[in-house]
Amino acid sequence: MSRVSGAAARRREPEVFGGRRVAAFGETLVVGLAVTALALPLVTAAPALAAGARHLTNHVEGRSDTVGSLFRDGWRAIRTGWLFGLASAAVVGVLLLNVALGLAGLVPGGQALAIVSALLAAGVAVCVCRTAALWSPGADWRALWHQGRTLVITDPVGSAYVLSGLLVAAVVVWMLPPLVVISPGVLVVAMVSAERRRAEPTQRASRPSAGGSSSGR
Repeated sequence: MSRVSGAAARRREPEVFGGRRVAAFGETLVVGLAVTALALPLVTAAPALAAGARHLTNHVEGRSDTVGSLFRDGWRAIRTGWLFGLASAAVVGVLLLNVALGLAGLVPGGQALAIVSALLAAGVAVCVCRTAALWSPGADWRALWHQGRTLVITDPVGSAYVLSGLLVAAVVVWMLPPLVVISPGVLVVAMVSAERRRAEPTQRASRPSAGGSSSGR
């Protein structure tokens, strides 16, 4: 009797202490630190997010998710997507500069300019994140950009996930600036969640139904 109860306690132990939830939290921290390191030049931010999203997806789906593979994917993404990263960083940077100038009252119609620029910056950032979440080694960034822009419109719930991730990451950094090194992990979680939600109907449709498999026998 005691052996049975001891075995049951050991089986329950991962749930008591967090189990997969703790592992997922750890991966979020690892992804946040790695993406921060890869994105230090700023122009590599989009490829860094792409590598982080691929790593977290591999972790969730049970594929190889070593830190080494994360940085190898980061190098592949930067090598092929540096131009996309440069362009996206420049556009978002200009829009944020407009926000700062507008709020400071240094340009005519400052408040209106700040609001419009902030909305545009958020829209571009969501497009970039959705594009980065689609990346895999060998993918064409131009094609990914077209698909990512389309998803912003055709998958509004997923885009809301990503926008929420952006806002949460921004608030975390605003409240505790040192957490800038792990806040990208929050954004990557939102990106991967949006993609997995979008893929669920396709995955369910591709699985054979129980009735179909039994009738085949």
